[in-house]
Amino acid sequence: MTWLPDNKYFWDFWFAERAGNLHLFYLQASKPQCGYNPDLRHNLSSIGQATLTPHGWRDEGTVFTASENHAWDNLSIWTGSIIEHPTNGWFYLFYTARGKQDARRWTPAEWQRAQQIGIAQSSDLRSWERIAESKIQPAIRNPGVGKFDGVAWRDPFVIFENRKFFAFICARLNPESDPAAYQARTMIDAGGAIAFLESPDIENWHDGEPQILVASDEFYQLEVPQVFWRRFENGKRFYLIFCAQEKDCSRARRERYPLSECQTGTYYMRSPLLPFDFQGIPALESPAKLFAKGLYAGKLLHPETENHPTFFGFVWSDASGHFVGGLSDPLKTIFHDDGSLKLVSG
Repeated sequence: MTWLPDNKYFWDFWFAERAGNLHLFYLQASKPQCGYNPDLRHNLSSIGQATLTPHGWRDEGTVFTASENHAWDNLSIWTGSIIEHPTNGWFYLFYTARGKQDARRWTPAEWQRAQQIGIAQSSDLRSWERIAESKIQPAIRNPGVGKFDGVAWRDPFVIFENRKFFAFICARLNPESDPAAYQARTMIDAGGAIAFLESPDIENWHDGEPQILVASDEFYQLEVPQVFWRRFENGKRFYLIFCAQEKDCSRARRERYPLSECQTGTYYMRSPLLPFDFQGIPALESPAKLFAKGLYAGKLLHPETENHPTFFGFVWSDASGHFVGGLSDPLKTIFHDDGSLKLVSG
């Protein structure tokens, strides 16, 4: 049964653990403040928290909101992730935000303000304070118009690998950067990308150019990424979990694959089987496969170590097409020997 906090819209979410307890963080917006119109939730969003108890999820209320005054993140808070520092024991929240004062830029879909990324920290997952830089400016600044479109720069997912931190970010290629493709309109409904940056110390992300994990001609956007390594008998694979709406599937994808692979839900991509001692971020095999139809922003718990990791998503819509939200019941994930994934109940 879907879990929904009272009188709130609930959508993108992520998890963190402390002292054996599972904590849920999620985007929320008050239904009355939105006039009971879910389309208005994005400019009124903040982060809520819940903890898992023997009786289900217990709502802990609001834990992180937009800044006040003229701060860069004073409009609303969008999707992020939490990582525990491997040595100092602090938890770091990477979050997306925008500023009311920022000019809007036209994209092929809508007018949008540039998205930026900030960092907050906590010792207990309950009280959060922005790091010094994020009180003044974004910690991971939108790179602007060039390779990317200058707008999409959100949903950071951070891992620690080979003594470095990597931030994976939802971005979008600049359709005007390839004049031929732009003129042929092949980039208007595609160009979704997952970019990544690396940092030696979790707070400094200004050195180096963003690299691209995936640049897709099949999706307008690849949202809410999760990445992880999974070990098999003869090697390991690198996985990307992301989500997209049916309308995000490009003409090119619709021409290549059946309608069943062009649905709103959570998708995955994987690398080839690689040696156990492989280091770095590998290229991914294509195509993307639909993993969980109708469940958005999907997350796997402990996908690196659990035999059958638990999967959660939020319910995108009901049978009438109206937004639902809320956290789904847990599902079990099966990893097949060829690297493919399947969800089963229980």
